[in-house]
Amino acid sequence: MAENILPIALKVKGKKCVVVGGGEVAAQKVKQLMECGASVIVVSPDLCPELEKLAKDRSIQWLPKRYEPSVLDGAFLTFACTDDQQVNRQVFADCDARGILCNVVDVPELCHFYMPSILRRGDLVIAVSTSGNSPAFARRVRLFLESLIGDEFGSLVELLGELKDEMRSRLKTIEQRRQFVELVWESDVWQYLREGNWDAARGCLRQCLCAAMEIGASEHRTSDP
Repeated sequence: MAENILPIALKVKGKKCVVVGGGEVAAQKVKQLMECGASVIVVSPDLCPELEKLAKDRSIQWLPKRYEPSVLDGAFLTFACTDDQQVNRQVFADCDARGILCNVVDVPELCHFYMPSILRRGDLVIAVSTSGNSPAFARRVRLFLESLIGDEFGSLVELLGELKDEMRSRLKTIEQRRQFVELVWESDVWQYLREGNWDAARGCLRQCLCAAMEIGASEHRTSDP
């Protein structure tokens, strides 16, 4: 059984992220980093066509040379994706010594973190991990979830974002906020979102907000001596 891992969501926007390797696996990691706004540096003597195009467009910085520890200076995290396991091990050792997060692809024991299979619906992000045991199975679970979780989930998260400050100011307790979410979950907001009726969806959320406030006020009155 793999050791327990701590699932977190990292902010990498503007952070220096190094990818050692220039093949298709490296390209996959580069794309994931770019989606999150990272400043990506690829270290490899050669690049696959996809990475060549990104380098030509200046979407990434390409260092056309073999790996050397100096490329890690200032890095936030690193992926090692070469075909040479000796190089990959050296990248991990150098990152470990510098306190830099490192993932050696397909070598769980040489990973400070695992890359989950990711489902995105707008700002809703669902990550599936098998703790390094089977990335292929994580992908299959993600595909299963895709069939259950439609675009309306992302739309709802966007609308909740619009109400975020108001929710914080009017729903004072965690319990009230949980009650609000339960009311939303059981409401007609899903139908409105599937129909593209955002005004009705916003109105529905406000009704749920008022109802959660009233529930909270009623419980407070009941608890008063």
